[in-house]
Amino acid sequence: MGGHPLLAGTIVSLAAFAGAVSVLYRLAAHELGEEKAWPVILLMSTYPYAVFYSVAYTESLFLFLTVSAFYAMRRGYLLPAALAGLGAGLTRPNGFWLALPLLWLATTAPVPKEVATVRRWSKDRVAACLVALAPLAGVAIFSAYLYLRFGDSLAWVHGQRAWGMPLLGRGPAPDPVRTPEDLRVKYTEVIVYIGDIVAFFVAAAAIRPVARRLGIAYALWIAINIFPPVAAHLFISVGRFTAVLFPMFFWLALVVPRPRLARVAGTFAACQAIFAVWFFLWRPVV
Repeated sequence: MGGHPLLAGTIVSLAAFAGAVSVLYRLAAHELGEEKAWPVILLMSTYPYAVFYSVAYTESLFLFLTVSAFYAMRRGYLLPAALAGLGAGLTRPNGFWLALPLLWLATTAPVPKEVATVRRWSKDRVAACLVALAPLAGVAIFSAYLYLRFGDSLAWVHGQRAWGMPLLGRGPAPDPVRTPEDLRVKYTEVIVYIGDIVAFFVAAAAIRPVARRLGIAYALWIAINIFPPVAAHLFISVGRFTAVLFPMFFWLALVVPRPRLARVAGTFAACQAIFAVWFFLWRPVV
C-alpha cells in the first residue's frame, strides 16, 4: 500500500467483512433456512455500529473468524474450525472466550448410533474438543509475543488501566489534567453512550430466545461478550462490541416481521450514517 497503514487496514477490514458476510449467510441458512438468511445479512450490515466494519478496527476480521469457527464446528470441519479459532485468539485478546461456545458445540454434537452404543466419547468428539481450545492457543501465542517484545505477557490486561480500573494488582492510570473543553458535555457523546446502553439491553434480551431457538452455544457467545466489558467499564464501547454478535441478528431476523424489515433496516442505516459522520469527524488523522 505504499506505506499507508490506514489504507491497508481499511482494505483488510472491507475484505474480511465480505468474507464474513459470505460465511454468515451459509451459517444462517443452515440454522434458520434460506428465507431468513438474507434478513440476517441485511440487519447486521445496516446495524448502527456496523460502521466499524469499514474502518481499520478488528471488528470485520473478528467477525469473519468467529463466524467461520461456528460454521466449521457445526459442519464438522475440524481443521478450518481450528484455524479460525486460533486466528480469533490472535485477533483480539478476548478471543479466548470463543473456546466456551466451541466446546459446547463439540460436546453436544450428535453422535452416530453405532458409535454411541460402543462408547460415549469417540475419537472425533475428543478431536473436536481439542479444536475448540484453539482460541486459547491464539491468546497464549499473543501473550508470548508481548512478553518477548515488552516483558509483560499480560499487557493486554494491564492496558485496561486506561479505563480507570485497577486490574491484577495494578492501580488505575492517572487521568490527565482536564481542560474546560474536556469537561463540557457534548451531545454527540451523550447520544452515542445512550446507544451503547440500548445496544447492551437488546443483546441481553436476545440471550434467552437465542438459547431456546438456536442453542446454548449461540446464547453463550452473546453473554460472554457483553457482561465482562460492562462489569469492567460500564457501557463504554458496548455498542461496538455488539456489532460482531451475529446470533443477535439471527434473533432479530426471526422477530422482525417481513413487512417491517425494510423499515427497521432503513432506521438502522440512518443511525449508522449519523454515527459514521460523527466517527470520521471525531478526531483528525495526521
